Amino acid sequence: MSDPKDLKLIVTTLASPPFSRTFSAIQLHDELPVLQLLQLISDIMAVIDDGNPQSLHRGVDMRNEDPQDSVARITGFLQLLKWKDAGDVDTLSQKLTEGHRPTILRVLHFLLKDFNIHKKRAYLAPFLASVDVPAEFSMDEVTADLMRHVEDLQEQFKDIHKAVDGIRGSGTNAAILKKEIQQLEDEKQQVLSRISKIRKRVEEIPYHEQWLEAAKNLRTEQQNEALIAERIKEQRNQTHQVENKYNTALQALKDIRSAAANASPDLLFSKMEEDNKMNKYLATENLPKVVLELVFLKVMIRFSSSKLSQQLQDAKQHIQQLKKVLSEPAVSERDLTEHEKEIKQLNEDIAKLAEKRLAKTTQGDDKLGLFRQQAAIIARKKEGTAARLAAINEEINNLAAELAKKKEVEKAQGEEFKRYVSELRAKSTIYKKKKAEISAITAEFGILQRTEEVLTSRQKTMEDSLTALEKRHGVAGFHVAQETLEKVSERKAEIDEVKGRTLEEISGIIQKLTNNINEKKSFLSPVIQELRTMRSQVQELETEHGEKKRLYDATMVGLDSEAIQLEQEVKLYRQDILNDQSRYHYLNMQIGLADITNERIMQEMKVYIGGDEAIEQTQKARGFKTYRELYTRKLAEQENLGKSLREQQKEVKAKYEPNVKQLAMFQDVKKLLALKAAQNAAMLKGDRRKEEKVGQVTKDRLVL
Repeated sequence: MSDPKDLKLIVTTLASPPFSRTFSAIQLHDELPVLQLLQLISDIMAVIDDGNPQSLHRGVDMRNEDPQDSVARITGFLQLLKWKDAGDVDTLSQKLTEGHRPTILRVLHFLLKDFNIHKKRAYLAPFLASVDVPAEFSMDEVTADLMRHVEDLQEQFKDIHKAVDGIRGSGTNAAILKKEIQQLEDEKQQVLSRISKIRKRVEEIPYHEQWLEAAKNLRTEQQNEALIAERIKEQRNQTHQVENKYNTALQALKDIRSAAANASPDLLFSKMEEDNKMNKYLATENLPKVVLELVFLKVMIRFSSSKLSQQLQDAKQHIQQLKKVLSEPAVSERDLTEHEKEIKQLNEDIAKLAEKRLAKTTQGDDKLGLFRQQAAIIARKKEGTAARLAAINEEINNLAAELAKKKEVEKAQGEEFKRYVSELRAKSTIYKKKKAEISAITAEFGILQRTEEVLTSRQKTMEDSLTALEKRHGVAGFHVAQETLEKVSERKAEIDEVKGRTLEEISGIIQKLTNNINEKKSFLSPVIQELRTMRSQVQELETEHGEKKRLYDATMVGLDSEAIQLEQEVKLYRQDILNDQSRYHYLNMQIGLADITNERIMQEMKVYIGGDEAIEQTQKARGFKTYRELYTRKLAEQENLGKSLREQQKEVKAKYEPNVKQLAMFQDVKKLLALKAAQNAAMLKGDRRKEEKVGQVTKDRLVL
């Protein structure tokens, strides 16, 4: 395993409780010894299996455990946890025995990736394991009753465990809801405090009730304006859809007229028959299949996940999608045609893949099956042809519409060019006039801006004096409130006038759209009825799927435990077979040795009997008559040799002490001689020195 993400997951999980062990990715990949990695695996399995009081992994020291037992214990636990390569146990055992580091890291990643799931599975396995009862005892009534009682208890355990999981999950949701409620209460208190502060500030403003009433009316009008704008948008979308439908119908009418002008009645009748057959096929065979496929796909998507949280998330996403669809404009015929083209293209791809797969498979002897396959191929080809025909028709219609547009443009090109020139001249004249007006307005704007500044300064002076006058009379802020009320009333009058004009325009549009909506309702009512029927069927399928899913989960848990038990039994039987085979080969070897010994005995008997020339020649060649004679002679020789050696031993023992004393005496004599030699050597050296001194003195005297 060389993926850095997997190593990072191992390091992160080991650093967190309940392990709290700090390793780096480099240490795990390169530095840690294999024995330490195996010990780490054993410790992780002990944590996973801590719910089992009879766990074999608790407190195990890999240094004191036999390697074969360690590997067997690890592989057995991995089979219990649904190791993905559990079928190849021998290869896994061999790699763990050899200390294959990538395999060990894969095992670590497997144990830590789904730690909680493994812990739950290890907890459930002892309770849901099937009881191994020999066949000769299973026929007993008491034993059979006990087995049934055990199965009933296991079923009760499953139900209770599911209920407990549900309660735990609901407890978690309740805690989350309590937390959210508390947050909402806090936010509510904050909002109330803000409202109270704002209310106090508003109450200090003069004529605040009138201001509040005006603000309320303004807010109501803004909401009404937003609703009206939304309705206008919807009505425009509906108008656009109606225009598209009208253009499509007009194009179809043109096509029919052109076809009627260039064809005879027989051709028209044959074409209508072909179209009728094709439409009948699409309506009776192709369309129901597509609807069923979509319904089935929807059901499969809805039940793709077994977890409640995932289902809730999917439901939220589905609701958001539905809201998005409702907020979008209605689907046009063109969009539906594009979706149908995509579905047909997918059906064609599926048919091609099925044909390729069918071409690769070998043909069987069953002719009926062959005919069915051929019929299926023909049906798929028919569907593909229908899809291609629809796509070609759609392309023809688009090309025809585009051609008609281009023809209209070509016909009106000259007239449009003249009209464009005349419009350009008129616009040029208008542009010059507007430019002169803008220059005059700009000059006037400068004058008016200066006038406004002067008037603003005067107004400010007058307002200050008016404010002072109001304060003296005790009615401060009166003129400001009056001006504001006048502005609000003027604004309201303008809005009412605009509303009156807008409502008149909208009423006519609404009448048209109401008629269109009624037509749509009458058209969609059978489809809606069919949709309701489909929804009821989907609900029934959901209920049935839930029951089947629960039954499937319970059955799978039992089957998993039985499979683990059977795998362990098979492993024991294989070990017994290996032991029996080794015992068989050992006994065969012993039998062979016994046969050889028996053959030699028979040869000895023949030698004693005599009368065989070949045996006599063999005796002469090897130098003895029988092995008994040979071994007797060798025994006699060895006995004589033993006697002589014992006599030598006695002689050595008798002479040992005198010889030891004599050896000590010789060593003492050797030491004395060595001392005498040293003394003599020293004496000789002293005499030589005296002679040298005497000679030297004499020599000196002669010199003098």
